[in-house]
Amino acid sequence: MPITPQQAKARLDSIIAKARVDLYKPIQIAEVLRRSRLTKDVDIMDSRTYQNPSCAWRDEVTELLLSKHSTSSARYQHDIWNPTAMPPNYLSVLDAENKRTAGGVECYIYLRFQQRQGTVGDLMALTNIADPKTFRLQDLLDLFETSAGIKRSIDKAYEIVAHSLFETVVTSLRATVKVSVPPESAELLREFEDLAKVLLGLSVAKPESEMEAHIFRVGVTNAADRGLDMWANFGPAVQVKHLTLDSTLARMIVDQVESDHIVVVCRDSHADVIQTIVRQIGWGRRIRGIVRESDLIAWYERCLRGKFAPQLAAPLLGNLVAGFKAEFPQINTISPFMSARGYDKIKADAFWLAEEETSTAIAAEYSS
Repeated sequence: MPITPQQAKARLDSIIAKARVDLYKPIQIAEVLRRSRLTKDVDIMDSRTYQNPSCAWRDEVTELLLSKHSTSSARYQHDIWNPTAMPPNYLSVLDAENKRTAGGVECYIYLRFQQRQGTVGDLMALTNIADPKTFRLQDLLDLFETSAGIKRSIDKAYEIVAHSLFETVVTSLRATVKVSVPPESAELLREFEDLAKVLLGLSVAKPESEMEAHIFRVGVTNAADRGLDMWANFGPAVQVKHLTLDSTLARMIVDQVESDHIVVVCRDSHADVIQTIVRQIGWGRRIRGIVRESDLIAWYERCLRGKFAPQLAAPLLGNLVAGFKAEFPQINTISPFMSARGYDKIKADAFWLAEEETSTAIAAEYSS
């Protein structure tokens, strides 16, 4: 039976609903539809004509809107054209609808993207006005859990929350890291001084150095990533996982992070899974510690309202705000993009009106 516009739209909505805030796959669909409408150099029924090029078309847009692009494997990126996602028979119906509405389907996808950013913007606004006396980390995490459209980005929120705390405490401690070469290695240092300068910042004239301790976020990760989230210049590698953990995934996390000092940040209910791995020979010695959600909440309370709150509260909230701004730079880019593309001039089509994904009462919910 032929695919109806209602069925094609439902399939698109399902893909959007499952996507993270960045909406990489929906944007990839939008760019194929745009290409078909304007340049007519793709054959919608033959995915080979757009499977590979569409990744580049999408990346051009996400670099503009997000200042980043997908780092997933080619196989993962191509999954969008599989029979269970957006195969040619469904895409062809969207293509016909997009041409009928002069870009209405493209506009619909980017309006849904804009709605996601609005929700993130509301949450960021709450962190901007956060008061150390009233801010509660649990409230912020609850909003990420319950706000439609951004729940799948809870891992990113966890990374920002954890990094803000770790960096604040480490720098407030004024901890330093010392790197040195002992006198008995002087001749070897002389032989490899050029390499030592690059890797260690040391030389024959300067066989030791001292630097401030810091925690760094690796940056952009993706839905299929199991790699490193944060690293410290004093040893530990930090992996943040809010998704459901089982023993197989826990093994993958430990196995793929090449460090002998791994710190895992996870839900309280998942800590037992990690503990199981810790007890296994060959794995446990690599886990330095497990940070639970309840630990993060308790440490935030201590920073914001504890004995050292005057020293820690402002830097912690400042790092939190900066982290969200760095992770979600797209808040102020989508409106100019919509205007430049002419989407704001497309005549409204009742079938392709983007419904609101989120409640308008986020701020009230947070403050209640």
